[in-house]
Amino acid sequence: MLDARGDCMSKLTEWCLSQPQWARDALYRAATAEDITAAEIEAVAARVAAAHDIPVDGEHECLAFSDECLAKGEVKFADVLLVSVGPLEGVDRLADDQELKFAVNGATLVFGENASGKSGYVRATRQLCRARVTSNLRGDVFANPATVTPIQVTYSYKDGKGDPVTKVWKPGEAAPAELGGITVLDTDNARVYVEKENEILFLPPEVTCLTQLGRLYAAVAAQFQTQANSIEATNSGSFGAAYDPDSPVGKLIQKLSLLTKLADLPSEAELASLGRWDDPLGKELKELDLKLAQAPSITAAKFIRASAVLGRVRKRLQETLTIVSDDALAKIKSELETKRQTEEVAKTLAAEQIGDQPIKATGSDSWKRLFEIAREFAAKAGIRPSDEAFEVGDPCPLCQRPLDEAAAARLAAFDAYVEGKVNADAQQAATAIQSRLTQITNLPITSDQELREQLGEYAEQGKNETAVVDLVVAFNAALRDRRTKLLDALKENEAPTVDALPDSPIEKLSEIVATLKTDAEALLKSEGIDPKLAERAKELRNRKRLHDQLDEVLARRASLELRRKQLDCVAALNTLPVSRLASAIRKDLVTPELSKRIRAELDVLGLGHIPLKFGEKTEKGISFFEVALETDQRADKESILSEGEQRALSIACFLADSHVAGRKAGIIFDDPVTSLDHKRLRRVAERLACEAATGRQIIVFTHNLPFYQEFSRACADRSPQVPLLPCLISQHPSGKFGLVSNQDQPWMAKKVKEREQSLDAALKAIPDDLAQDSEEFRQLAKSFYSDLRETWERSVEEVLFNSVVERFGTDVKTQSLKSVEVTDEDYQIIFHAMKRASEHSGHDLAAGRQMDAPSKEQMRKDLLELIGFRSTRQKRRAGVEEGRKKLEAAPAAQTA
Repeated sequence: MLDARGDCMSKLTEWCLSQPQWARDALYRAATAEDITAAEIEAVAARVAAAHDIPVDGEHECLAFSDECLAKGEVKFADVLLVSVGPLEGVDRLADDQELKFAVNGATLVFGENASGKSGYVRATRQLCRARVTSNLRGDVFANPATVTPIQVTYSYKDGKGDPVTKVWKPGEAAPAELGGITVLDTDNARVYVEKENEILFLPPEVTCLTQLGRLYAAVAAQFQTQANSIEATNSGSFGAAYDPDSPVGKLIQKLSLLTKLADLPSEAELASLGRWDDPLGKELKELDLKLAQAPSITAAKFIRASAVLGRVRKRLQETLTIVSDDALAKIKSELETKRQTEEVAKTLAAEQIGDQPIKATGSDSWKRLFEIAREFAAKAGIRPSDEAFEVGDPCPLCQRPLDEAAAARLAAFDAYVEGKVNADAQQAATAIQSRLTQITNLPITSDQELREQLGEYAEQGKNETAVVDLVVAFNAALRDRRTKLLDALKENEAPTVDALPDSPIEKLSEIVATLKTDAEALLKSEGIDPKLAERAKELRNRKRLHDQLDEVLARRASLELRRKQLDCVAALNTLPVSRLASAIRKDLVTPELSKRIRAELDVLGLGHIPLKFGEKTEKGISFFEVALETDQRADKESILSEGEQRALSIACFLADSHVAGRKAGIIFDDPVTSLDHKRLRRVAERLACEAATGRQIIVFTHNLPFYQEFSRACADRSPQVPLLPCLISQHPSGKFGLVSNQDQPWMAKKVKEREQSLDAALKAIPDDLAQDSEEFRQLAKSFYSDLRETWERSVEEVLFNSVVERFGTDVKTQSLKSVEVTDEDYQIIFHAMKRASEHSGHDLAAGRQMDAPSKEQMRKDLLELIGFRSTRQKRRAGVEEGRKKLEAAPAAQTA
């Protein structure tokens, strides 16, 4: 491995030396930073920009990458221990004064029944630690919003060197970097291992820095791309239509386009040179205009240019008017009304056909999309083609359980609704509105300033022409205003309210264009002039226009140049070379170990019978792996493997992934054995106990009592034993959730002696001055005797029969029969003790048989009877066992 790491380090160093200075700086930051921050993104962006001649403020010296950077940037997760979580303030309906503590030298087993508040603590750890899937913490949704407490999570940790450190996390903040090595596996995160490719969470520093570099490149590239897109949007309109395209100026102006490459853009010097204007040039143009004023061909050329420009403007106005005219407006209102009516009819039909479904949104657009996707999935998976109804026994495309008659009928009703005419009409109406919205959105409307520039030469001909231009600009502005209002109305599905359009100049423009063409043709038949003079005059007029517009032209050129440089930056930040290098190094340092560990974990958890294959890839510098079915045909794991096999596969991948690169930081599990049979449940318990025995912090949340017992037993059966901290999360009858009891077990898991202690504590908690005939005392006594009765029942299993058979165990301990003896006295004591406990523990008595509540003295006496029974029977066991040893061998023979 040392040789492999040395070779990989050489690859990384060699690659680094082949990169520009800014890339080496980026690699340095990726190797030394704990995470990619906005500051790191800005720093790299500044250096990339400077390298591509984009002006940036300040000095930006590039840092040098070296081997030491990897050691500097590697976070030492192995020593970090999560000491506690809590109080959780403002989270769900959890009590906000509780602290859940965790073992720092073994395993922690947290038990919480459903609705106890356990999940709230798990969700909090998902925010603090590393999880593939996280979810936002929620406050008490049942409380008055005005009284809701802001969410904050207090947590403590230690890094093995000093005392625990306590901090507070709030929503919106990044997960604490110090807890980044502790990983969480719950149902949501387990599902990811089955359904998709997974990013490899823990990698050696050589690969980690490239992963960070890929993320850094992608973030910086996205920033440059956004800036380039903004410039593109600003400069996407037509430009330079007023220039003669065959003139020197016109040819340069045509290059000021989004399509022009950086090297082909005209320089500032070229534009400034052609835009230079002085008195001699002005005098020359004036003299030429005098000479050409009477020249028929010059006037004809003006008419031809004007007719071309006016023709293009007329065409754009006509295209726009067609889409936003009063007739189109009436059609839009009609289409909106049709959409409203068809949606109402569809909603009514949905209420009739599928309105009895438990989810109110059934029949909505989002529901229809979900159902159509499920239908498509069912077809691809070979369950049922889209044109066939589901049948009883088919797997549901969503929950994948076999359909019963009611479920099949429900899906048939869904099919009928989605494919019915009413829904099709509603969809067609919605599509029509969306088409309108797209059509109006894509309308290109020229700005007023650009329009006046295009018509500038025509306006120079006189007052009448100027008035025509004013009419055109005003009508164009009215069309633009109407377009904006139509867009706003359509986005809100509301009938548009717009102002009346002014008189259209379109017909007038058609007449003017026709007149100009006719006049030009007549003039061209007249005597011409010297074409060199006309060409020189055209050149000077274009130069004069450029001079007057030079600032705007230079600004456009600068924007286009900046955009091209930004796109060059995006190209330079290509993550493909980073991904290739990361793949090459990962294949040497990670893949063999990860693949081997996954296969070992699969064998331990009993999945060796399933043909599985290991796959990996790198995308944008990020490493992914997947365990797929080894099959020649496409088959999704979730549709082939059972729920139990899927969960076992998730645990195997999770454990293997968390071991890569020798990481030993803590692991948090939430109900890891969901859907597992008892055999595999025991395998998981033993595997987690084995992991805890290595010194790794293991925290397990569960509501599964058999698994609770199996994990407790697995920790105790190891040699040396694994220290275990039991914790309990419960709900109080008063309505408080998330009550934490550290160093405590669920009642059903407690031994008789531990239950005696709980009964004693409950008895002491009853106030001495509480009236014996009060309802509160009656309820406390009832609870006490209910627990006492259950403890007598447990004593039969544990004390009298020496745990030969346990209710939450799978073994019959025949050797324990050696010390079992049941006497008549045992029967008599248990019979009468159970009878008394039952009378006071909630059994409904006959109406004529009224009983006073027992006193505290009587309750104490009944508890002492239990304690005495346990103590004497445990002492008796030794004698019984000794006597029965004689039965295990033949009696000794005598000699004469």
